Amino acid sequence: MKKVVFILFIPTFLILSCDTKNSDSTIKSVSSKTEKSGTLKVADFEKRLDELLTLEMAAKVSGFDSSKATKEYENKIGAMFGDKNDPPSECYYFWENGRTIDIKVGKGKMNLPYKDRVGIKSVSNTSLEDFKQRYGVLTDEQKALASKKLQEEANKNKPENEKTEAEKKMMDVGTGIINQLQPEKIVGVGDAATWYPNYNELKVLYRGLLFALEVDISDDKNINREKSMELAKMIIAEKLK
Repeated sequence: MKKVVFILFIPTFLILSCDTKNSDSTIKSVSSKTEKSGTLKVADFEKRLDELLTLEMAAKVSGFDSSKATKEYENKIGAMFGDKNDPPSECYYFWENGRTIDIKVGKGKMNLPYKDRVGIKSVSNTSLEDFKQRYGVLTDEQKALASKKLQEEANKNKPENEKTEAEKKMMDVGTGIINQLQPEKIVGVGDAATWYPNYNELKVLYRGLLFALEVDISDDKNINREKSMELAKMIIAEKLK
């Protein structure tokens, strides 16, 4: 459980590293944006993620047979913490097409089956300003600052020389995730969009609605990127306008 919480907490440091404004002002900015006429409200989509991204849309963008897909529509994080009644927070469609992936195991590696997937998650309300602060392209300096903040937070409760080997490894994992982030600003999709190649994830903002798409149907990340953009435009044109 501690490991999961630690990994989930990492984006907070990325936000802190890029945002030097008072947090209250950011909250007010988000609130004022979502109250404006024409802004899409996340409450309207909380139990409709599989309508926002349908099986037919996922099959169309992937080129896979819809009859062979399996669907996962749930709230994994909520279930993990005992909140079984929370509405689904993600919707995925999976295909078994014989794809495999290499996984490091000690000094060796294993080649395991890997499902192709198309999904939507992390739907919420935010402002354009907040999107840029949270999901803008990080400079090397900002990554270094985020790593520093991560170290400082971890040392609040226990000095470095008192940490266990497991805790030190988790810190290395967190720092590694920050350093490996290679976001790319995407133009022409929604009001703003950022692509994360290491996770095959596209974060999109449209009329105050933020959502993340994961299109992982190829080992070629350029294909996943283009298909993610295609899917985002499809969702906006067919479901959000």
